[in-house]
Parts: sequence; structure tokens; C-alpha cells
Amino acid sequence: MFLCGVIISACGIAFVTRAGLGTSPVSGLPFVLSLITEPSMGVYTFIFNMIYLAMEAMIRRRFTFVEAIQILIAVFFSLCIDFFMAMIPTRYGGPWMSSLVYLLIGCAVMAFGISFEVMADVIMLPAEALVRAISNKYNRAFGNTKVLFDSTLTLIAVVIALISFHKLNGVREGTIFNALVVGQLVKLYTKLLQPMKRAWLGTEE
Repeated sequence: MFLCGVIISACGIAFVTRAGLGTSPVSGLPFVLSLITEPSMGVYTFIFNMIYLAMEAMIRRRFTFVEAIQILIAVFFSLCIDFFMAMIPTRYGGPWMSSLVYLLIGCAVMAFGISFEVMADVIMLPAEALVRAISNKYNRAFGNTKVLFDSTLTLIAVVIALISFHKLNGVREGTIFNALVVGQLVKLYTKLLQPMKRAWLGTEE
């Protein structure tokens, strides 16, 4: 279930990105850097995930089997992103309505994938795992820490885009829309998919 969620999430991220209206907050920095330099968005996604993983290990002051598994998941996730980015044609520079359709599809698909990851409840991708480590260490709510984390990454991506392109390439209205909508869709999906979860994973004692 978790691996299915990773694949579906990567597909959603690619749709959101190919809409040409920005990308998800966590993917903003890798996408902007991929527009500037040769490495792909997937490669930068893996690099940043390794940075997040190292930061998580430093905060927790240990590196366990779970963190080692996160490396494999990060590789798989990054490959999925590059695969779907290659498969899905871009809407950048096209009619705004077609870009909006891509954005809506991407947000719906991305949230569907995340809901699978949440329901599986076995492991987290490094970015979310870092947020959890920070929230636990400083006794802060996960949701509030996640908002601050995403906002920080988005701000850095905005600064780099403005310096490199003198405009907001890669971070636009779609980024804000994604940040506002996906979380709410995940809540909806996880409620609607409870019968599937029970059928797939069984019931807890």
C-alpha cells in the first residue's frame, strides 16, 4: 500500500509540475534548480531527501534500519518523479484553463497517493520524517511544523527563481493552491478509503 502511494504521489507531483503553474511546496526547490542546471527534478529530489535524512539523524542522534529503508524509498520516489515527468507533456505557456485542469488532476492524484502512505503507516519519506523529528524534539504540532517547513522551502525556491530568472519560474499560484488543497483532500480520502484499508490490511486489535 505504501509503495502504491509513493507511485501515485509521484504521478500527482508530475501533473502539478507539468501544469506550468508551479509545483508542490516540497518539490519547489528541486524543480527550480532543475530549470537552472542539468540534473533532473528527480535527481535533485533525491539529493534533498538525503539532506533531510541526515538532518533527521542528527536531530534524533541515531541512524536506524528505518532511516536506511528511507534511502531506498527516496531512490524509488525520485525515479518515479522523473518517469512521470518524462511521460506527461507540459502545459507551460499554453492556455491557462488546460493548465488548471492539469493542476486539479495533479492535486487529486497526489492527495490520493499520500492517503495510501498515511493509511499504510509503515514509514515516511525523508521530508516528512524530518518534520516529525523536529516536531517531536521541540514539542510542536506536526501540522504547524509542516507548514513552517514547506513555507521555508518555498521561500528559498522563490529567492533562487527571482535571482536566476527575475521572475517566479517554478513557484506560482499552483504552489499555493496545492498547499491549501492537498491536505484537505487527504483527510477526505482517508475517510472514504477506510473499507479498502480494512480489506487490504485487516483490522487492528
